[in-house]
Amino acid sequence: MNESSLTYQSEPCGPFDPLHVFAAAGQAPRYYWEQPASGSVRVGVGCAASVTVEGARRFDQADAGARALLGRIAWQGAGPRIGHLVGGFAFAPNGRADRLWHGFPDGELRLPELVYAREGSRYSRDVRRGSKWATLQPRPLGLVHPVSGAAEITSESPARYIANVRRALGEINAGRLQKLVIARTASVTARASIDAVAWLVALRERFPRCTLFAVGEGDTVFLGASPERLVRVRGDEVTSAAIAGTAPRGASLATDHALGRALRDNRKNVDEHAIVVRYLASALSECCDGVEVDPEPTLLKTRTVQHLCTELRARRPAHSSVSLLNLVALLHPTPAVGGAPSGAALEWLNEHEGVARGWFAGPVGYLQSDGDGEFAVALRSALVQGRRATAWAGAGIVAGSEPDAEFTETELKLRTVLGPLLWGAP
Repeated sequence: MNESSLTYQSEPCGPFDPLHVFAAAGQAPRYYWEQPASGSVRVGVGCAASVTVEGARRFDQADAGARALLGRIAWQGAGPRIGHLVGGFAFAPNGRADRLWHGFPDGELRLPELVYAREGSRYSRDVRRGSKWATLQPRPLGLVHPVSGAAEITSESPARYIANVRRALGEINAGRLQKLVIARTASVTARASIDAVAWLVALRERFPRCTLFAVGEGDTVFLGASPERLVRVRGDEVTSAAIAGTAPRGASLATDHALGRALRDNRKNVDEHAIVVRYLASALSECCDGVEVDPEPTLLKTRTVQHLCTELRARRPAHSSVSLLNLVALLHPTPAVGGAPSGAALEWLNEHEGVARGWFAGPVGYLQSDGDGEFAVALRSALVQGRRATAWAGAGIVAGSEPDAEFTETELKLRTVLGPLLWGAP
């Protein structure tokens, strides 16, 4: 990597639609992050430099590499002069070799050549001096369906997943595990290339309270609409969220309320949720002060499902050297996506799950040069590769889980991400 400085022009700009920018990037390395409900946006085009990491110490390596890379930026213009690294990490390092995830290493953070950012009412545009992307303009979108023509969907048989759940319950009932999150996949093959931007437009319309994300290059795009924040840093303020325990939405208001009450009253779901809350609170207390946990979970409702959700807040100690990536390393994987105890759960999943998770359920997000940033858990996600898309979903298995019900939960979650692709509505 060339250690010379990287000069960027930073200026305020007018309002923009980040998906218009993402679409204008074409086949270039590109990144999209949007939280429609809060007005937080990061979209990047091109790659001036990157930090690529592998192995068990990948987060430490990424932290050191990020500091060095962000330190090379030289600024011109009115500002705000805040550098961004964007990207993500695999669920687990050194995963089984799989052609499906070619181009997605254990972890990668890119420094885009062009960044459009929004935080509330503040819009900005940063571009590397001399970049070929300097003249790129957002491209208005037409009304296009993600899939043109017929498409074929395939997935593993329910029997295999249910057998895995039963095997996991044996470990839990024997006291060797408290919880396991078991994932499965579904694949779609279309007659023509899948339009990832149109898919993201549909997801954004339907899930404005989620974090929309996409990491792409060429005709490969990993995208999703995640309900789950892993960790966010704003100055000394640290926030996270425990999301575990799932129920469907109801067709009527009365039915929806009844399903929500049943979710809150169900001992299995409450216990599953509590495992995640305890883990996050304990992990944050290792490096932060004033850890606060909401006294009761609330219901986080998306268009297709509702979850038990508990928010956690903490403060980084004054003059603390704890970085955002240090916090990511400390928190990931939570029991909401792996299991508990973590080491034993990951070992079981590696041996028995039979799914190449890649970046599914890994941290995806952005890091700023001022230390702020956020990573979400890459859930409700799919990998687009030309005419083919693969989606993942998992369910948390604890004592009292019913195998058939857990399979149904994965069906609901797969419908969240695949519904807009196949039918235009979830």
